[in-house]
Amino acid sequence: MIEDRDGEAWDGKAWDGKAWDGKAWPKRARCLVVLSLCVLLACCGAARQAIEEEAEPAAINPTPVSLNGALADCRSAFPDQIAQAEARASCVIKATELARPLLPFPELLDRENALRKALAGQVQARTMSLLERNVQIQKLHSQLLEEERSRQSAAPADAGKPPLAVAQWRQSNPESCGRLGGDSGTCY
Repeated sequence: MIEDRDGEAWDGKAWDGKAWDGKAWPKRARCLVVLSLCVLLACCGAARQAIEEEAEPAAINPTPVSLNGALADCRSAFPDQIAQAEARASCVIKATELARPLLPFPELLDRENALRKALAGQVQARTMSLLERNVQIQKLHSQLLEEERSRQSAAPADAGKPPLAVAQWRQSNPESCGRLGGDSGTCY
């Protein structure tokens, strides 16, 4: 026999009617609802914490974007720089889009890619040589880097190291690209 809080005996089989008189049941129901909500809230909090902990390592160490790898894919997909100039330029433009959000002045990359696209049409139509195209791209790239430096010197300095893709874009198209045999991995 078990006694309830009023001291009444209960044999475990049937209530004597007092528990079902309409007063005790709503209290128990409210208690169950509050308890259920607390358990649900605790589960949601634990799930959210687990999701945030999984996301933190990715935010701390984002995967570096490699521009050189994407450009190597373009070179192997379109090996003929004259007959496939427009397709190769489109591939290069798509590859350089990886670096665009990382650049402090993405419109400079847009200008370079606009020239790249225009010159590719001329190379494929054979109205311009590949060497002339490389010289023009190299000159514009140098001008864009100089403009980027002057803008950065006027703006507050960001002491952080640039992302890999940004460094690779800045080092691309050196002066040697405008010379015969200048088709190295950094000329595109």
